[in-house]
Amino acid sequence: MRRPFFAKAAVAAGVVLLSACGSGTQSTSDGEASSNSAMSVGSCGDLVKEVAELKDGFKWTEGPAWDPSLNRWVFSDVMGDTEFAIAPSGELTTLRQKAGYPNGHAVLSNGTFVVAQHDRTLDTTQGNGEGFALLLDTYEGKKLNSPNDVSVGSDDSIYFTDPPFGIQGFGPEKAESALGYSGVFKVSNGTIQLLNKDLATPNGVAISNDQNTLYISDTGTNSLYTLDLSRFQGVPVTAEKFAELMPIDGGGESHGPDGLRVATDGSIWASGKGGINVLKSDGALTCSIPFPNHVANLAFGGTNGKEILVTSSDKVYTINLK
Repeated sequence: MRRPFFAKAAVAAGVVLLSACGSGTQSTSDGEASSNSAMSVGSCGDLVKEVAELKDGFKWTEGPAWDPSLNRWVFSDVMGDTEFAIAPSGELTTLRQKAGYPNGHAVLSNGTFVVAQHDRTLDTTQGNGEGFALLLDTYEGKKLNSPNDVSVGSDDSIYFTDPPFGIQGFGPEKAESALGYSGVFKVSNGTIQLLNKDLATPNGVAISNDQNTLYISDTGTNSLYTLDLSRFQGVPVTAEKFAELMPIDGGGESHGPDGLRVATDGSIWASGKGGINVLKSDGALTCSIPFPNHVANLAFGGTNGKEILVTSSDKVYTINLK
């Protein structure tokens, strides 16, 4: 997440991908999708069958992840300070309210969700919104900025980005950074380690299928970067530029890259100016899908793995793959 466009209302975290607060589950479903209006598939016609709006009426949607046990996605309304779940049918369930400005989600092997929150914490919760618990909120005794997006490796290592968006006004408090940089972190066996602190605005994060590469979107430079995890020996590693994303024809107003995910074939699906870009593992652009508003993030899912939930401004959409 970066800056919401309020005039128009922000295994891996991709698919092959304090005290308890507000943990009651409240169903708000009507059993039907709010809209089936089809949209352009852009230049991705070989991959995509349909793009359609699923539900609207939020403030700033973000951070989806598929819950295979309940066959639905968990996602955030950051500025609405609420965590939701939504089924492919459009059935919507409120999981947590006054939730700590939740953002990115990823799933551990035991089905527990890791959630990055703009209240400057990294937490865990169940897919039904219960069992919310603090995982960590500091590094070397200093308060985190605002954990933003999160990815989980096959060994349950947790990777997350920590830009300043939450403490810049898109969270519960404005504050100066205690760290003095925006970091990319790894959490393993309860220990937090700094992977990189050189990117200006690290945002989305996803791990490659072979577990060797971390993909990171840097919103301020309009580019995607990689970290070679095989080189990490407890000392931060250099981020290598992977791709610069160009504006997508037919897409609406939006800022630079935000969330991204890795598909089973190794392709990278990354939000950018005007929509979603699909890139090959070497960084070459395969195709793009235009969206009318900024795409904050996306997550593969569905019972057949061929559906994608897209969080975009005040709406969520589904992409049905061929």
